[in-house]
Amino acid sequence: MIYFLGIFVVVLVVFFYRKTIPEIDGKRKILLISLRSIAIITVLLLLLNPIYYFVKKHFVVPEIDFLNDVSASMNLTAENLTKMQALTDFKQKIRKKLTTENYHIKDWKFAAGLNGNRNSTLLGKSLSELAKQRNLKNTKAIFLFSDGWFKDENLVAVSALDIPIYAFSPNYKSVEADLEITDIKYNKTAYKDDITPIRVNIKSVNFKGKAKLTLSGNGKRIQSKNVDFSKRNFQQILFEPTFRQTGLLPFSVKISADSLQEINAENNRFQGAIQVLKNRSKILVVSDFINWDAKFILDIVSRNSHWEADFLLKNRGFRKGGKKVRFNNELNNAVTLVLINEKRLVFSEKEKNLIESFVKNGGGLLVMGKPIKALSDFLPASKSNISDSFEATMFFTSTSKQFQTFDFNDENAARNIPPVDYFYVNPKLEANILAKFDNDEQSAAILFEKYENGKVLYFAFLNFWKWQLWAEGNNYNRLMTGVCNWLSSTPTQHFIAFADKNIYFTGEKVKIRLNAYDEKLFPLKNLNAKIMIMENNRKVYQDFMLAGNDEYVAEISDLKPGKYKFVISDDQTKYSTNGEFIVSAANPESRDRGFNLPLLSYITEKTDGEIISNENIEKFSFPTAKPQQIAFKSEVPIYRKWFVIAIFLFSFSVELFLRKRWGLL
Repeated sequence: MIYFLGIFVVVLVVFFYRKTIPEIDGKRKILLISLRSIAIITVLLLLLNPIYYFVKKHFVVPEIDFLNDVSASMNLTAENLTKMQALTDFKQKIRKKLTTENYHIKDWKFAAGLNGNRNSTLLGKSLSELAKQRNLKNTKAIFLFSDGWFKDENLVAVSALDIPIYAFSPNYKSVEADLEITDIKYNKTAYKDDITPIRVNIKSVNFKGKAKLTLSGNGKRIQSKNVDFSKRNFQQILFEPTFRQTGLLPFSVKISADSLQEINAENNRFQGAIQVLKNRSKILVVSDFINWDAKFILDIVSRNSHWEADFLLKNRGFRKGGKKVRFNNELNNAVTLVLINEKRLVFSEKEKNLIESFVKNGGGLLVMGKPIKALSDFLPASKSNISDSFEATMFFTSTSKQFQTFDFNDENAARNIPPVDYFYVNPKLEANILAKFDNDEQSAAILFEKYENGKVLYFAFLNFWKWQLWAEGNNYNRLMTGVCNWLSSTPTQHFIAFADKNIYFTGEKVKIRLNAYDEKLFPLKNLNAKIMIMENNRKVYQDFMLAGNDEYVAEISDLKPGKYKFVISDDQTKYSTNGEFIVSAANPESRDRGFNLPLLSYITEKTDGEIISNENIEKFSFPTAKPQQIAFKSEVPIYRKWFVIAIFLFSFSVELFLRKRWGLL
């Protein structure tokens, strides 16, 4: 339509200029006609808003990506060079086949990512980076030239690409004799002077002789054991050392054989680190009589490997196992103090000050039985005028649900508590009443109060131990364990951070988790937890931790070998915590031998690919590439272009200028 209007405009303009006064020559008429036509046509373009459509076509050739593993496990030793050569032969044959099928082949190098650190092999990360660098819609397949020893925590990114992956299984078998420590198992935390089991898994390849396994720490030999591989090529050896120092202690295990000269000696050593603590958390129980409540609490404490329990009998003095002891010495190392008062548990002013100072400094206090007059200043309840005991059942209040310790999963659990011998007490205004007795007054049974940095819990009754024998299940044990945990925890323990391992290989990703709780032991949310990592008091990393699943996580890559300390803090709660870990100079890639065919088979099966061997490579075929013609439709809104208005202004102005100059105005 615009073309017809353009012709019509030109005809009208010609008619308009066919006669002029004064008369001008033909060349000037043509110029004025052209300028007037252009001006009017541009006005029409602005009024009609025309859009110019055009189609652009081009051919797209299907592509195939070659992922070439260049990690250290591929070329560290002469043996691995043979392994590399086996894959190179495969690559040449496959490239020749695919080139004849008209595919465009693109080569990529990968290790810990594309062109990443060679001390680790991360296939998932490499594929994710590949997807970001290019559009994989035209990629028909990925050919993986690798030994299959990947260090990924998971391989979700592999199947997420929805592209078949092909791997290779050369006729390759190591004939060299080799000893290897596959892994070691031990607890991350141990205690000073305690036996600490360390289990070492070792294996031999093409070796049937005798070897020696040595455990060392701080450059000194701790223990050695002889190993005989004549009957079994896989064994687990147990070391049971004791550590006399505290802190994060590195150790190493090494296997060697005098009769064997190995090509790959890197996998003969494995390193670890144990956080050695000074002692267990001590829970001190004090009573005026030997009673069943004390006995059951001591049993619960003794079952927990993180606690140790002591019992003191208080009469005129303090006795431990019939021997007189000093109260201040016993209380000094405790984290929780349990006082059970049957009749006459009394304390002097000096002893009262010791207990008060203990609570002020963050200690936990549990009082059971009759109120203790000397401690009334910081107990959540005081003595009433009724001194006799009575018998009744009790029930937990809604306030108790604010504290995880008293929030039972089974609503019927608390109803099965048998009658206890209780005392009347006068609760303080600031006390939290967690349970009441089922009597006419519904008097307070369990009370809680914070006292400066410490916590005070008061059970206004005795013979609570009967619950363990009365009802099925372990609700009594669970509750009293929770009470001991709760009273033992400090503000720092509400803000707990830990690395998932004490020691990492070079190239491994360091993962640090933070668990943060409020005073009710509920997870804290929306924190701005900041982590700082230091080596030799020099800051090497700082960032905010990411929140998720009721915890905060930081992942750090490419740390150099060394001993590191991390500090985590939050400005909102003013909480802070710290920890340590070690990055070993050992290269995990040096431990890998041969091909990890099970993992390669898993990857190809997950992606609808195939494992190609020497036997079937000649028969292997790939569909002939069919270039696709892709048409791109484009549109140009002419009326939106600035030059349309510029053309109108130019042609209109020039026409006016010439008409005036030539005397037509």
